[in-house]
Amino acid sequence: MPQFFITSSNITGDRCIIDGDDFFHLTRVRRVRQGDEIRLRTADGAALEGRIIHIGDHSMTLEIIDKKAEESISLNLTLCAALLKGKKFDTVIQKSVETGVSRIIPVKSERTIPDIEDKEPRKLERWNRIAVEAAKQCLRSTIPVVEGVRNFNALLKEETAGLKILAHPGKESRGLREFLREAGTFSHSALLVGPEGGFSPHELELARGHGWNDVNFGLPQLRAETASMVLPAILMYEWGFQNEDNRK
Repeated sequence: MPQFFITSSNITGDRCIIDGDDFFHLTRVRRVRQGDEIRLRTADGAALEGRIIHIGDHSMTLEIIDKKAEESISLNLTLCAALLKGKKFDTVIQKSVETGVSRIIPVKSERTIPDIEDKEPRKLERWNRIAVEAAKQCLRSTIPVVEGVRNFNALLKEETAGLKILAHPGKESRGLREFLREAGTFSHSALLVGPEGGFSPHELELARGHGWNDVNFGLPQLRAETASMVLPAILMYEWGFQNEDNRK
């Protein structure tokens, strides 16, 4: 069973109230009963175990029977991904959340095809709902937020914590492992992944001028949606491998 996210307002002492959409899902879809145990997550990432002691018409009451502090987080990674056609971006959000990214920023670049200006509020609502469901399903300690769409140039000017990496398969770009060895120790990073057709030469130069490092991940040319899902996983794996070496 997936976990369910709660806030401090849901908890009183050793009791927790679940209502709204989660109540509907648990009673109508999961068919839970009194005595069943459910995984819960608080806003600060703590993991709780709750046992159902009462099911009403619109809410249920759980007794909290176990609590564990938030697990240590590995790389705090922001995925800056170019917008894609159709529902491909929905899949990018779902899979990148499952992979472990901490934050997602949709990006509009020169070669971005979709124009969602009139649909952005509705799209953001949908994307954040997808992020919540993915975080529940894969038992994430926190829910990554999908932020508002950024223009490429505006994104480059924003203050970004940690190491800034632009995924680019060009021969002139440094290889990932070599780059990480040179980068040393860091805990925050932003990964910028382009659209179909990649970034233009002008965009690459602009990004370099704003401190972004173009890095070759050593893979064949990937579809844009595949790159936005696979590359964060590779970066986090290599980061973990590198940091394990540094601890020895």
